[in-house]
Amino acid sequence: MKQIAIVMSTVVLIAASVACSTPANPSATKAGSTAAASAASQAASEADAAGRVVTDALSGVSMTAPAPLTPTDGQAFKYADQPLTLVVKNATTTGATPTYTFQVAGDAAFGSLVFNQEGIAQGAGANTSVALPKLAGAKTYFWRARATSGTTVGLFSAARSFNVGPEVVLQAPVLASPGSGAAVSGTISMVTNNVQRSGPVTAITYRFDLSNTAAFSPALASAVVPEQSGTTSWSPNVTLGAGTYYWRVQAFDNASGVSSPVSGVLAFSYQPFDLHQATIVSSPQDFANWAETAKITSVQFFGDSFWVDFDRRTGPNRWPDVPFGDGSLEYTLGMCINKAGHWYCSAVVQFWFERDLGASGVPSHVNFEWFYDFARWGPMTGYQPEEGETVGLFVCAGDCRNNDAGDRSYVKERSNVAFVPWSNSGNGFFTFANGRRTK
Repeated sequence: MKQIAIVMSTVVLIAASVACSTPANPSATKAGSTAAASAASQAASEADAAGRVVTDALSGVSMTAPAPLTPTDGQAFKYADQPLTLVVKNATTTGATPTYTFQVAGDAAFGSLVFNQEGIAQGAGANTSVALPKLAGAKTYFWRARATSGTTVGLFSAARSFNVGPEVVLQAPVLASPGSGAAVSGTISMVTNNVQRSGPVTAITYRFDLSNTAAFSPALASAVVPEQSGTTSWSPNVTLGAGTYYWRVQAFDNASGVSSPVSGVLAFSYQPFDLHQATIVSSPQDFANWAETAKITSVQFFGDSFWVDFDRRTGPNRWPDVPFGDGSLEYTLGMCINKAGHWYCSAVVQFWFERDLGASGVPSHVNFEWFYDFARWGPMTGYQPEEGETVGLFVCAGDCRNNDAGDRSYVKERSNVAFVPWSNSGNGFFTFANGRRTK
């Protein structure tokens, strides 16, 4: 029977006791001392293991245990950091070049191995490493290694622990608008539904890409946007000409290092909007030259009405009233439609101060509640926007309905034209800041 002699080197630990006054923060000092003692204990254990030598009594071959390098003891990893690599400092031997065995277990006693690989060739330099398969998340693991030279099997290194964080999964974003083939004008607002997710996500962000090629080479504009409630939107600050454009979105959870698959790519057509090029119907013909002193702040669709609000409707800076019958009017609500590639705009619904915003009418009744008379609305007569069609909404000071001269406005001022996807079904809420859509 082969006889093996084991020679153990001795590690002497000298503890020095220093007398001192009571520290100002004994709890902090105690915690620091505990951490330092733990680190010192681990270092001593690893030094002891690395210093142990196995000597084969028959062949005379001696060999030390490999010394663990990375991961460090107690090191924490994100799930997305995988695959992880174990690295040891090579063992020393008087025999043939050794091979190595690496083990990973779910317990400190190595009773439940999740990885056990033998016969790993020694690295060309001073270290040897092995890449691990993907491990389950939210778990602490223990690892060790040993060397084998010929028939001499060495001792295991000191064990170290490491932790793999919980798995976070982000599904691909589902794009909302503009939809495939949509016609867009004015300010572009790209909206994605917030991603489905699992695991402990923190702060999700979305990268939007806009390009004039389906390959996104080059990208015309890109931005990273923090997640908003329900959906997340972005309006690119770029001037576009008429043509077809493509957009996509990818989600990120920076804390876990996880990214979603890239969304599908949607294409839309863009037609630049210039109020000076639009045909103004049954409203002031010099309307495009009126000062833009107000901004649309929100548009909300309901089954029985759509509400358009703006920043000069109320308050001390609201637009002045003009006479109207026995009363007065503050402003007129209007719409721009794109018919056969040309824009037509008309102000139709008159509002006195504090009139209910729902007086705009039913979204699906525009064709006969707004543009019902050919003598007044000509090419706009009977026009009903389709579901999802891009329309422009605006307001003008005073009475702009059936008023080509524009003489029933004291100030001759108007808002911007805010573009939204029309909703005959009464679903949709859009907000704006400084004329740019934010939701």
